Amino acid sequence: MVRKLTAALVPVMALALLAGCGAPAGTDKDLIDDWAMLGTPKVPSPPVGACYTTTADTFQTENITQFSFKLADSCTATHASETFYVGDLTGSAASGTTPPKGEALKDGWAKCGSEAEKFLGGDYHDGRLEMLVLVPSATQWTAGARYLRCDLAEVVSDGNKPVSRTSSLKGGLGGDKPAALTCATEVYDTDGTSWLDYTPTSCTSTHNMEYVGTYIANDQAFPDSQDARKKLIRPGCEAIGAKYLNLTATQLTNHQQVGIGYWMVGKEDWERGNRAARCYAMLFDKKTTSKSIKGIGTAQI
Repeated sequence: MVRKLTAALVPVMALALLAGCGAPAGTDKDLIDDWAMLGTPKVPSPPVGACYTTTADTFQTENITQFSFKLADSCTATHASETFYVGDLTGSAASGTTPPKGEALKDGWAKCGSEAEKFLGGDYHDGRLEMLVLVPSATQWTAGARYLRCDLAEVVSDGNKPVSRTSSLKGGLGGDKPAALTCATEVYDTDGTSWLDYTPTSCTSTHNMEYVGTYIANDQAFPDSQDARKKLIRPGCEAIGAKYLNLTATQLTNHQQVGIGYWMVGKEDWERGNRAARCYAMLFDKKTTSKSIKGIGTAQI
């Protein structure tokens, strides 16, 4: 009897289990058609306010990419650059089959420049600064990324060697302008006459050159020869320098102690729309001073 009773219970249990697998009320037993489709994968844009270390010895525009940087723990940790703005590429810059460069980045560079002025409190050209305009990598571009990343970095000089920082550059050209270009000491080649670079100094320390302003050339093709660059840039810098020193153009030309030198951007920057040359008053014959020569006029230095 026990054996028969056990056998008789098995089908009943099986039926009960099968009944438990029925569709819940309000469902159609289709486990696929009610799932939402996953969205298309999207490359995330870089974060605003992030700071980065760098593998670059100098910031040369044609060689700098997002792979030149590594995210720092924070902007209070040692870093070289700071992302102050992230936006979207638009128009022809966003429609190409490859990431934009050169002239295709004109609008992007201009946007970074205007945002940098808001962030710094002044034109970045007036500071010991380099503005870095970065776009997606080729792989990210293929995946649909179209971001524009704008970074600022403090540099030693116009040679664009990075400076390690542990604070933000925000407001660096406002107030007492801690990031501003002021005075410097020339660095010469081994021949003792060729100007290679400069070392920034306080204007109350011994120096032999002083920043007087930045000349922005008209929109035109990059002057490929040294003579063409000199012909284009020198008059503009001399006009800025004469005003800074309180001299007429003729007085500046005839001055026996000071002249005007300049450091202009390279071809890739120029094609992006950065047609700037930083202008400097430079003392002749290795003469030095320990004060600013702004407004000195025809007085002796």
